[in-house]
Amino acid sequence: MIFLCTVAARAEPVAPDNPSFLLFAGSDIWRDGAFLDGGFLWTPAGLDSSGFTFKLLLAGGRYVYPSSGLGVDVDGTLVSASALPGARMSHDGLTIDVFIGPIVQDYRLTPYDPGSLLHGSYAGAQLASDVWYQPDPATMIAFDASVASISLIGAARAAVGWRSSPESFFVGPEVQAFWCIDYQQLRFGAHVTSFRIDALDWSAAAGWEFESFRREGVYLRVGVSRRL
Repeated sequence: MIFLCTVAARAEPVAPDNPSFLLFAGSDIWRDGAFLDGGFLWTPAGLDSSGFTFKLLLAGGRYVYPSSGLGVDVDGTLVSASALPGARMSHDGLTIDVFIGPIVQDYRLTPYDPGSLLHGSYAGAQLASDVWYQPDPATMIAFDASVASISLIGAARAAVGWRSSPESFFVGPEVQAFWCIDYQQLRFGAHVTSFRIDALDWSAAAGWEFESFRREGVYLRVGVSRRL
């Protein structure tokens, strides 16, 4: 069991150029699945400051897997929601978020597969962390990971990127992994991050994914965020 403790402190007034909300949404598509997600991040002291942080994440989508017990492909749908209080440390280009909180998920299978480890509704705990580091204006390093007590569902991503000017966007390689008790997926690709259009910050990634069912194919991920 992991505990995260923070000390409450009086927050200074948030400057206009240090908003406290980050709204985000995205999509993730690969050969045998498609998901949408969205939510928000709230840091009362401001997104560029250290202190208490709260993250709400909603996700849902469809996936297909071969059932060895039924001998056919099974269509699965997943709806997930997590509410994660945590803490943010931001200093000299480095931002680290750590969250822990409840998660609920609902799995529906067609046809019903009694051999599947995930079918029906579940509740558990989720631990997550996001890291962003800019050692200089032209370089970025990002890492995020999460794990849930529901069948040890987890994900992790690492990426590096470079840009030609502070007004440009980052481009570079990434590696990503997803797993639970009976399924694993590994990805290698390239990403574009911080592509700004007006008040919106866009990101995208594409590459090749490998699954434990001996399947592989192209993946595509698109995201957008806005500070408020």
